[in-house]
Amino acid sequence: MKKFLLLSVLYALIVLPSVAARERHPARGVKKAILMMVIFNLCYAFAVLVIWPQMDD
Repeated sequence: MKKFLLLSVLYALIVLPSVAARERHPARGVKKAILMMVIFNLCYAFAVLVIWPQMDD
């Protein structure tokens, strides 16, 4: 499970911008991509600081 948490960064770098690229308007797509990356980074920081220490190897 720890490995998946680490690899989620790579998945996010590919999946989130491709989801945002489906927007009709480029400016809205960029804003959506930035917002999704910020939310992902906050969730990732929480997972690494709180959930990671509780996980088994």
